[in-house]
Amino acid sequence: MDAAGLESFASEPLVVNGEKFSQLYQLESVTPKAALPYKGFTGQGFVEISKTKNKALSIPVTVPETGLYAIDFRYSNGNGPINTENKCALRTLRNGQQQLGTMVMPQRGVAEWSNWGFTNSVQVQLEKGPQTLTLAFEPANENMNGEVNQAMLDYLRLTRIQ
Repeated sequence: MDAAGLESFASEPLVVNGEKFSQLYQLESVTPKAALPYKGFTGQGFVEISKTKNKALSIPVTVPETGLYAIDFRYSNGNGPINTENKCALRTLRNGQQQLGTMVMPQRGVAEWSNWGFTNSVQVQLEKGPQTLTLAFEPANENMNGEVNQAMLDYLRLTRIQ
């Protein structure tokens, strides 16, 4: 995390006018919101995903123009400390049958369910127009814990980068 509070998985974060090129899709608009007491989300609520709840989310998006986009999700994962317990939530992101990548949602601290951050971003070429992205728990998404693979999702962010 840098001095301005921007987070990154691999290197020093660099955001250049991202809001101007981003669209947010509130996930409680595609499936019922969770009835949990967590705070800090945007919109009208958030969605719980686990190995049994919301195993697949179909998210309709409208791509404004053909180009290269970064897709990520705002999430929370309070299942354990950041350095142990292997309770990272993993999901496969698809556009139709095409696999776009794996979304990674590491733990953000013990019971830190109101601590929101962003997943890794997946860069994909998208065509202009309406499309349906799917975020799903698939067999390849098992983590080392084996039982707990859970997170809360606030929104999907679609950002044009080229």
